[in-house]
Amino acid sequence: MRLFVLALGLATLPALAVAQQPDTVRARPILPRDVAREVAALYNATTTLRATEQTEIPAGREVAGDVAVLNGPVIIAGHVAGRVLAINADVLLRAGARIDGDLLVVGGEVEGTESARIGGEVRIYHPPLRYTIEGDRLIPNLDAQPVEEQQWWRRFDRLGHDNANRLEIANAGVYNRVEGLPVRIGPVLYRDQGWGHLRFSAHAILRTGSSFSSATPDVGHGVLGELRIGRRFGATFGGRLYDQVDGVESWQLSNAEAGLASFLFHRDYRDYYGRHGGQLYAAFRATENADLTLSYGDERWSSRETRDPPTLFNNDLDWRENPQMDAGRFHLANLTLRVDTRNDTFNPWAGWYLLADYERGTGTIDLAGPVSAGVRATPAGPTRYQRAFLDLRRYNRISPGSALNLRVVLGGWLSGDPLPLERRLSIDGPGTVPGFDFRTSGTEDVGTCATSDAPAGRPAQCERIGLAQLEYRSDLRISFTDGRAGERRTRFRADGAWIFFADAGRGWLVNAPGTTLNFGRHDFPPVSSYRTDVGAGLDFDLIGIYLAKALSVPREPLNVFLRVRHRF
Repeated sequence: MRLFVLALGLATLPALAVAQQPDTVRARPILPRDVAREVAALYNATTTLRATEQTEIPAGREVAGDVAVLNGPVIIAGHVAGRVLAINADVLLRAGARIDGDLLVVGGEVEGTESARIGGEVRIYHPPLRYTIEGDRLIPNLDAQPVEEQQWWRRFDRLGHDNANRLEIANAGVYNRVEGLPVRIGPVLYRDQGWGHLRFSAHAILRTGSSFSSATPDVGHGVLGELRIGRRFGATFGGRLYDQVDGVESWQLSNAEAGLASFLFHRDYRDYYGRHGGQLYAAFRATENADLTLSYGDERWSSRETRDPPTLFNNDLDWRENPQMDAGRFHLANLTLRVDTRNDTFNPWAGWYLLADYERGTGTIDLAGPVSAGVRATPAGPTRYQRAFLDLRRYNRISPGSALNLRVVLGGWLSGDPLPLERRLSIDGPGTVPGFDFRTSGTEDVGTCATSDAPAGRPAQCERIGLAQLEYRSDLRISFTDGRAGERRTRFRADGAWIFFADAGRGWLVNAPGTTLNFGRHDFPPVSSYRTDVGAGLDFDLIGIYLAKALSVPREPLNVFLRVRHRF
């Protein structure tokens, strides 16, 4: 059984994208959405040399930087020091042509690669890009691209002959210590109406850690119905029913990172609780980059027990206990604003990202989870609270090969009763101030707000948090060549970035007078009390390795950690 679970985890766990091989033709009927975004980001970049008709770079001419051509064709006999992008155009490479970066062709063909020198990889996608032009910007029609194409790890089996109607078998969450691997199985119905789409899905959730071994099978479910009106602009209305397991804090690390840490290294950086209920929502899109969502849910929350799912390494160690949460019934009203003007989702060099959420919760707690002495818990009985969360990021290109990025996170209690444990926060682990180890501090801990010996599992108990992250990125290119002069071939190449960063953050209490972690509702802790660190690392887009050293507590040892994609 354990071998089966391990194999299933490797097949479906959100993981690193497979490295693409040079000179590859992608034979797909529709252009993947992630490629469409990549093409638009490169074409719209301010440093890219653009053209919208036949373009020729003759022998002896050198172009410093990236070149993007729309509707071509493109003829190259000279030298391009960056990347070349051809959109709905063919590329002809003359003898002696040289491209230092990648060659990406969408909706066309390439001729002459055998007589040219290309330092990067060659990718050819036959399907054309569907787009519109607004001013000088190219806007891809993402609705013309398959929604799940870029998330290949979400499918290990598809049955059915109609692209709109299928039986879906996919992971329903991250690999974790209370479920193992959750897998959803059920039908998905999709109909494109031209003015929008209709979607319906229903699935069972099987949990490899409990569904097949318990006397009472632990099986969840999910039912979704959605109506979307408009393409880039418009509104979406929907409702869902669910019995699922969610993380208490999912903002610190991505799902891929949390799942990989658990599955590979026996390190679970989240706590979990059960959610059983339903939700109605409406989302309004003013632009492609901004939307406002209003939702209302009626849910029953419950604690989840720690189980013993297998891992690839350190399988003989015990899992950290999953903390006991507040159990009860809650009515949740949320208003969420998202604004994303980044030039690229996965590798941003410029733009803003904003996620702001306001939650008003009311309900009844049947069983309150334990907290540290001095921390005001939400007692059993009726409860009412208000909570806000803000994640603001700014990406700044300061030169063609470097960027200075900033992130600020603020969140926590606004008014009413103390927050339930499911809504408490922390500044702890590799996603926040990585110079400090995860869940290891003692009492008077500004990371988890434990005022004394913490309850089992050391849950997040902070009612408010503040975090600032500063990062400097600079391009790095590593390559090894061999051969005689004039006939050198690249045997190894890796493009990445040097990263230098600094972080400062802490959590605090608002409803616990008499403790050193308590501050007034209108007060912020002094800057000198924040956890701070500095660090450096190498980021190769898909994975990065970093070193971090705590400054505010110098006795903390140097930490080495991995991140999937960028830190933020």
